[in-house]
Amino acid sequence: MLGAVITNPSKPFWPDEGLTKLDLAQFYAHIAGDILPWMKGRAVTMERCPEGIRKSCFFQKQAPANLPPGIDTVRIPAPSAGRDVDYIVGGTRKTLLTLVNFGCIAMHVMNGRIDQLDAPDWLAFDLDPADNFASAARAALLLRQKLEDHGLEGYVKTSGGRGLHVFVPLRRGADQDAVRAYAAVIAHELATEHPKLMTVEARKAKRKAPVYVDVMRNAFGQTIVPPFSVRWRPKAPVSMPLDWDEVSPRLEPTVFTIKTAERRMAAKAPWSSFFGHRQTLPRD
Repeated sequence: MLGAVITNPSKPFWPDEGLTKLDLAQFYAHIAGDILPWMKGRAVTMERCPEGIRKSCFFQKQAPANLPPGIDTVRIPAPSAGRDVDYIVGGTRKTLLTLVNFGCIAMHVMNGRIDQLDAPDWLAFDLDPADNFASAARAALLLRQKLEDHGLEGYVKTSGGRGLHVFVPLRRGADQDAVRAYAAVIAHELATEHPKLMTVEARKAKRKAPVYVDVMRNAFGQTIVPPFSVRWRPKAPVSMPLDWDEVSPRLEPTVFTIKTAERRMAAKAPWSSFFGHRQTLPRD
């Protein structure tokens, strides 16, 4: 039993792969124990594809009006919307599957929990390549070394697309602005030292390097997919935690899908120490 109602379970979500809405729900139900710690107590932005990936997909912050009983929400100012928004709060299996029932394929969460929104408990870098995964892999390895130079340890995962995400677990204390500013310092150092590989230029037309080091995932109200989130791309890829020794230009990130992820997760748990490894940002 899934523990939540899934309407139109046979609706094709990934027609080429033969995957339905029910397949997505069953995957999330099976890995709930792995993804829920990353969603617990966090506001969720939905990436919805109600008719599957071939039709319209869109982001939605506001909780639907027809939420079933027992689904928590929280009202948070949303600068991008110019108003307060009632977000769904992640953390329970029922909530996770209710999100799926609304056609939510990818879950996006904030880096601060709702009990202390302005005190992030992780810092995130989104390495977004313009060309291919190999560039992102090279950038990630340089980022790892840069973090170590700053006395920090990062954890790496596939984004579920062409890129990589690097998270740094934090002790709560520094506010959102301080965390974002620190991430920006590291990103600027990398872009200065490796200008042919990395850039901090947000405007695509002005970028002169293939990998955009995005630190805006650390701004208030911004979100990022947690480990094990599915993405709405062909083959149903999953954002998968990696060991650093797996990060290589030869790695093919599309091997991690909802058809293969559970076997991988049973064999490896590279981020198992994440929540027990809180770090403090170095002082200037």
